[in-house]
Amino acid sequence: MRPSRPHVGLIGLDRWQGGVVYTHNLVRALSHLPAVERPHITLFCRNSTDLFKEVTSLADHVVVFQSLLDRVTEGTRFEVLGQRIHAGLGAALWREAAPELAASARRARVETVFPVSVAYTRLLPNAIAWIPDLQHCFLPEFFSQLARAARDKSFHALLRDSNRHLVFSSRCVLDDARRVYGTPLAQSHILRFATVPLPSWFQDPAPSVAKYKLPSSYIILCNQFWIHKDHLTAFKAVANLKSEGLIVHLVCTGPTQDNRDPLFFAKLTGKIKELGIEPQVHILGMIPRVDQVCLIRASKAVLQPSKFEGWSTVLEDARALGKPVIASDFPVHVEQDVPGSSFFRMGDAEDCARVMVRFLKTEEVLPYSPDLHEARIVEFARNFMEIVNAVLSGPSRYITENESQLQRSKY
Repeated sequence: MRPSRPHVGLIGLDRWQGGVVYTHNLVRALSHLPAVERPHITLFCRNSTDLFKEVTSLADHVVVFQSLLDRVTEGTRFEVLGQRIHAGLGAALWREAAPELAASARRARVETVFPVSVAYTRLLPNAIAWIPDLQHCFLPEFFSQLARAARDKSFHALLRDSNRHLVFSSRCVLDDARRVYGTPLAQSHILRFATVPLPSWFQDPAPSVAKYKLPSSYIILCNQFWIHKDHLTAFKAVANLKSEGLIVHLVCTGPTQDNRDPLFFAKLTGKIKELGIEPQVHILGMIPRVDQVCLIRASKAVLQPSKFEGWSTVLEDARALGKPVIASDFPVHVEQDVPGSSFFRMGDAEDCARVMVRFLKTEEVLPYSPDLHEARIVEFARNFMEIVNAVLSGPSRYITENESQLQRSKY
């Protein structure tokens, strides 16, 4: 008989900052469940636990796994390439993209593992797949032909596997998958994550504002400086307002490197200079999470101009902190429906400027209830556990195609 507390393996997502935050939020959310509902958690970290130190104490066990190529390329510019080569070799030889992870999961006796993004998981126990977005289909210009082909092959295999449970980050992503690849045969689930705040996030934000020498009034944009995040529209909006005699300060946090275009950040900073708004744009890069949160709380509003998201972390942060949002009208942003959201036409700097003006003239105070947000966190955790229980409830490792079709009708 299976223990009443499922043993769940969670993979630390370490390739981008949004993935790190996603892992933190999921582990923290599960800790908010009543004890009788809480799973037994093993957190699997590639190479080290450095990115997940804040949540390791919430897991029952923490396992570090590492391949030979990881050891050779760790800390070099070839690290991600080495991981991809290793995954390709594992898939070709054993139909398992992460054999070290699979071996660790089996030794730890976990019952299911989340999340995986490839179809080659033959040795992983009850691997739950995850498709956060289909950006490569709708913004193909931001991907190489090889990267697009690899994603297409992997996603198609996941979607057409009737023995697979597959998680989408939003209704929008599921609808996109249906349009691009047809009706999924995999059993589909939608898991919308929530930000889980810490008590330290609600300290006086004034010292953080002073630490970074910021003005008293500003709008904040917290995104990686990646092409599709569309910082340029925000910068043009600031320039448009300056030309009308309105000075807006924009604070930007996030990594400044985009591997798809190593020169992209330099191009952006050049554009800031060309627009004549250098004194108004404050680029802080990567800063401690607690500082970022304090700066969000001290801001007039959170700006999210992105052209593509699976489920926007910064919008969930704004929700958790009770801050108003200025967002592009990308469907996922609309689906998130954060209280206090004001939308502008995606990529339209003039419309973005129009919305920003509202926050310069008024102090937006939103109704905020910690209890309501706590309920949202618990709902996120319970939704995840519903998926886990669906995976583990069958008599065998996988469900049948007919069962998958019945489950899809719920969505």
